[in-house]
Amino acid sequence: MRNCVTYALDSHDMLPRLASLKDSSLRRPALARAMFIAGIAIALCLTGNAKAYSQKPLNVMNIKLHAYNKLSWEQFQCYNWLIHHESRWSHTARNGSHYGLGQMRSAWYGTLSPKKQIDAHLAYIQHRYKGRPCLALAHWERKGWH
Repeated sequence: MRNCVTYALDSHDMLPRLASLKDSSLRRPALARAMFIAGIAIALCLTGNAKAYSQKPLNVMNIKLHAYNKLSWEQFQCYNWLIHHESRWSHTARNGSHYGLGQMRSAWYGTLSPKKQIDAHLAYIQHRYKGRPCLALAHWERKGWH
């Protein structure tokens, strides 16, 4: 299991980043993010999904980490819930004329990489909901769309 967790942290460049932040004020947030990833990696290792994790270059965990790095914890929780219900974190999801992680109404959006889809979706949330995914989630809960 140790190799599994080490692989997870290495695959996200967390171990070298933590080492480089030895006396920095950014070390504590970086350590918290590494602990978050390690927790998910341990869960994957214990459930026997470690092999699947190590073979996928665009694992959902990588995509979530990209979003998490752009938001506060509270806003990430709302964003995670929103994307889970929109696309189950599948960047290839399609529902009629809506594509990708955020189910945006653009075929172009569906051709983007998962990280670019998150960036574009967060730009949309910035424009429409003042950059607050929790407001987008509240709208989704009231109307069924955001």
